[in-house]
This record gives sequence, structure tokens and C-alpha cells, in this order.
Amino acid sequence: MQENEFYGLVQQAGHLESMDRTQTATEAVLATLGETLTGGEAEDVAGQLPAELAGIVADADPDGAGYDRDAFVERVGEHLRETDLESDDAAQYADAVTDALAVTLTGGELEDLKSQLDSGLHPLFEGVTIDQEDV
Repeated sequence: MQENEFYGLVQQAGHLESMDRTQTATEAVLATLGETLTGGEAEDVAGQLPAELAGIVADADPDGAGYDRDAFVERVGEHLRETDLESDDAAQYADAVTDALAVTLTGGELEDLKSQLDSGLHPLFEGVTIDQEDV
């Protein structure tokens, strides 16, 4: 998958108007995800992402925080405060990017990823709004 294809999935899932907004939101969510992963899982996820996005996950400073959904969204919002996007939209962006991840990662890798996350984050990867034929 190419970087622009992944961004297209995020844009579709999040109903985002511009590619700039999509890219910024994607980077904030992937950085937050990378912070939560330990034991090489960030590198495993990164290995299934376009090269341009892989570094965002793999290079994040892992804190192993085990964020629940509210804390995850709050952390995405903190990343967004450094941008021109509204941190109030962090939940929408988290949903959109995790939808794209859910259809991009192999089933086994998605399960490995979810096994490292607080169970409160699992619903982010369910109810995916992306048409599988678009992948």
C-alpha cells in the first residue's frame, strides 16, 4: 500500500475535507499508538505500513501507558495542539485512523496489536466504516 492510499482510507473513514488535515490527524494518531506499544510491536505494525508512515509508529517514544479510550483520545488531542487542527476532533481522527489500520494490517498483526492495548481501545478497531473493496 502506498502512503496516499492509506491517507485516502483515513480521509474516507473520517469524512475529512482536505489531505493536509488527513495527514496531520494521521500523524497524531500513529504517534500516540506508537507510544503505547512495547516489545517490538511498534516495529511489527510499522512493517505493514507505507514506509513514510512506518517511522511515525516505530520512532515514537514508548511509554507503555496502556491508555484507555479517553486517555488515548486525550493524548491524540495533545499532539494536535501542536498543529492547526482542533484537539476537540481527536476522537473523530482516532476512529478514522484506526479504521484504516484495521483494514491495512493482516488479521494476525491486528490481533497482536490489540493484545497490547487496553481493552477499552478495542472498539476503535471494530465497526470499520471503510469499504473493504477500497483496500
